[in-house]
Amino acid sequence: MGALNRLMTFLGFDDAEAEESGIVPDGDGVETPKRRAQLFGLHAQKQSEIVVLQPGTFEDARAAADYLKMRRPVVVNLQGAHGELARRIVDFTSGVTYALDGHMLRVGEEIFLFTPSHISITADLGSGNDHTLLPLE
Repeated sequence: MGALNRLMTFLGFDDAEAEESGIVPDGDGVETPKRRAQLFGLHAQKQSEIVVLQPGTFEDARAAADYLKMRRPVVVNLQGAHGELARRIVDFTSGVTYALDGHMLRVGEEIFLFTPSHISITADLGSGNDHTLLPLE
């Protein structure tokens, strides 16, 4: 049973008494000092979040670039933005996405999805050509 106790201790499933004293019995009646194993999470995957922005000025497009640099996907809703402003925002954000090796997809009339390089976009666009990038008018 000594090997099983050592394995359980290594995995962190030891007695509370052993934790308090810092000494672990090894089944042969000999007490050995407790060694701490390196801890790591099995489910250490970070929660993902999608950021939705509705920029009103060109300066607001910088927030989309900052989120992309932090490796977060961004949905940019350009409804309500004027034609030339919307074009500039899409140009700027798509340039940032390209520089970061990311991906881009027009998901609606004036709605765009920009993702960093570690997130790919899979879309069934059908037979229509409704998802062309421009014109935004």
